[in-house]
Amino acid sequence: METVWATLQEAFTDQTSGKNLSIIAMSIRGVFIFIVWLVIVRVADRRMLGRYSAFDVVLSVMIGAVLGRPINGGAPLWGTLTAVAALVAVHWGLAFVAHRWRFFGRIIKGDSYILVSEGRICSDEMRKSLLTENDLKEMLRLRARLADPAEVRLAILERNGQISAIPARKLQVVDVAVESHVQTVRLEFAGGS
Repeated sequence: METVWATLQEAFTDQTSGKNLSIIAMSIRGVFIFIVWLVIVRVADRRMLGRYSAFDVVLSVMIGAVLGRPINGGAPLWGTLTAVAALVAVHWGLAFVAHRWRFFGRIIKGDSYILVSEGRICSDEMRKSLLTENDLKEMLRLRARLADPAEVRLAILERNGQISAIPARKLQVVDVAVESHVQTVRLEFAGGS
């Protein structure tokens, strides 16, 4: 029992050098850091990992880099966890300010750009976004299953770098045939999907 307690003390005692950490202590720290990172992702902010802005990605990369160091004793465990808590708090604070003041949100999260409107490519926005027509067509094929910008009502380069597209509405022809003294009407749709 004393060796278990000693190993736990070794794993959770701050050290600036990992030379004295045993493999078991490093493993315990690794599992502990994994659980801490999992809790941060689940509780702190769902946006942190996923398809979000550079603002969110920067935080994720920083936390990942910071949390890796204490596993092998390269950084103090509790100091690192305090630093991670501070990073999450700053992220929350900046996200709150960005939510309240659009101007600030545009600074830290960026803008979205309309690339296609009613089937016409918006060349100025494409130039601002550093996208070519081939880039646009590729993203429309991959994301929206549309072969041609003319098939698009609206395509936007979102703040996370992905292109979202709304297809143009296809006209449908409806023929209605009504015979005298008939109570049931059958509609036949031709064209369109």
